[in-house]
Amino acid sequence: MPASVPPGHGWIPIANGALDVRDAAGFDADADVLVLPTRASEAVCLVGVGAALWRRLIASAPLPPATVTPDEEAVLTHLAELGLAVLAPSHPSRVDELHPPVLSSALHELVYALVARVAASRGIRCVFTKGPALRLQGLRDREHSGDVDLWCDPARVEELVDALRPWGWHRAPDPWLGTTIHHTVTLIPEQWGCEIDVHRRFPGLTLDDERAFDLVVRDTAPLRFAGVDILVPAPATHAVLAALHAVRPVIGAGRRAPGASASARDFLARADGSVVRARELGAVPALRHELGPLAVPGSLDADASGTPHDWVWRRQPDRVRAYWLAMNAEPWPVRLRLIARFIWPPDDVALASARHAGHASSSARRARWMRLRRGVRDWLRRRR
Repeated sequence: MPASVPPGHGWIPIANGALDVRDAAGFDADADVLVLPTRASEAVCLVGVGAALWRRLIASAPLPPATVTPDEEAVLTHLAELGLAVLAPSHPSRVDELHPPVLSSALHELVYALVARVAASRGIRCVFTKGPALRLQGLRDREHSGDVDLWCDPARVEELVDALRPWGWHRAPDPWLGTTIHHTVTLIPEQWGCEIDVHRRFPGLTLDDERAFDLVVRDTAPLRFAGVDILVPAPATHAVLAALHAVRPVIGAGRRAPGASASARDFLARADGSVVRARELGAVPALRHELGPLAVPGSLDADASGTPHDWVWRRQPDRVRAYWLAMNAEPWPVRLRLIARFIWPPDDVALASARHAGHASSSARRARWMRLRRGVRDWLRRRR
């Protein structure tokens, strides 16, 4: 026990997220509390004495050191080393309640909590989009997505990406690195099994990135995942964003698929006020066809002008034309650098491109030549 403990100090349970998993599917019978420490690490599952003591802290913190036994003090010291307990009068990451998982994947839920905590610790505004929040808001029936999507302050995307690296993610190979041409940065997990997509904008809106983000942030709804409050777009806003994602053009795909359009209409029809929100966000040009049945005839005409971001270049029949259009707004020095990078990309981009094309190439040089041949072949085929 510490030789001298200041008045008011006691043991406090802390975490970046915590879940009661005693009856959760997929866990061993002795699993009790799933926690994410405040120090960069993976999730920890508390069992037995450790779990019982941590639960006691939740009910009694700050727990006076004089009330714990030497054996309990040893356990608390170990928890403190993990970043799950602290001897203090208070703590911003204190856990004062414990609930079962909201999502069917407890680890997925902890990722939401972690990203929210990391962003908040740096004062980075962010809103979580798509994923299970759509189901919780009644906007779709399917629960899960394969990753965690968030839209953060466009000026601070790189800062958040760097802040998440110590927690077990690294940036996916990115041919657009150093530019804002691509709308998102994808983070690949080392252990978590859940990718994170950090958006700087949402394709399909006509507003500039900062204005669109500010409008979405002002119209949010709270959800609580793993004991941490996160923000998601309010239902009408979320319906518009989900509809845009559903109909987002895919290079080489041609016309909008009927299934994508039907999915977008379903999102919009499920949320009151989606037409008004689409007009405010500048989504009418991209969603004119899907919004039509929900709007008063002629009411969308005044909002139908403008070019949706990331729409025109994604509609191109091949990647050569698409990428050329995408970089057209960049100054020539940047364009030349990007052209060189696409013709002869870095090792990680070349190898990732080979994997995406279904080639198991272990040689970056060979992967580059294969990529170049694919690009020329696709371009020539489209010209015919």
